[in-house]
Amino acid sequence: MGILKRKDERTETVTVRVPASVKAELDQLREETGAAGFDLNATLSDAVSRVTRQIRDELKQIAIVTSPRSRANGLANSHTESVMTNGKSQE
Repeated sequence: MGILKRKDERTETVTVRVPASVKAELDQLREETGAAGFDLNATLSDAVSRVTRQIRDELKQIAIVTSPRSRANGLANSHTESVMTNGKSQE
């Protein structure tokens, strides 16, 4: 087994608005985890990475379900297949 390790991916800052009570809890956790020798930022970064992948997977599933090919009844989407003329739909 080698001793070389790959560099971690470069990190960037993300700003997310949360309720004040959650912010206070995170501040408290940061102090407690730091005192216990843990890295709250690394833990939260991993959690955000996991939920990001989950959101992406869910969006892909929604796209599959709502794609035109998945419509069994053959009805057209009125927003994409109707033509507007003088504010009136022309089908």
